Amino acid sequence: MKNPHAVALGRLGGVKGGLARAKALSPRRRREIAKQAGAARALALSAAERQAVARRAAAARWAPKARIVTAAEAPAVVRRLLKSYDPAHLRWAKLKHRYVIVREVLLRGDDRAVRWLRGLLFPRQLRDLMRRFAGAGCNDIERQKLRTALHLTVDDIPGAPSGVEAS
Repeated sequence: MKNPHAVALGRLGGVKGGLARAKALSPRRRREIAKQAGAARALALSAAERQAVARRAAAARWAPKARIVTAAEAPAVVRRLLKSYDPAHLRWAKLKHRYVIVREVLLRGDDRAVRWLRGLLFPRQLRDLMRRFAGAGCNDIERQKLRTALHLTVDDIPGAPSGVEAS
């Protein structure tokens, strides 16, 4: 029969110990430990099971990315950015609509929204889209933010014409 007080005290230290160890480890060491753990798990699998896991991983890596038809099919974090538009009418296939979605996500989106966008379009596609529309619908501060986010120049996204300020 175990002493419940001793068990409780041991549990307190055990709960804190794992978190303290994780904080003390460097990211490099955590990666090494994770690789060792993955290798140990893989060794426990049969050759056929390892091959099946590798096949599923390759299929997931090379599967076509999910496309959306309208902005209403985008994640909630993106739909919130587009609340001043009607997301059901913003069609991804229409270049002008795609530009509006991309512009809003890059200017006003959080990390999750930007990650979603970068999962749909390659960096080169994002830059080409911004170059094509030259920052339409943006003020100078927003244009500078787009230039910085996409590593573009003033030639790619020029400033707003003098006397005209887009909203």
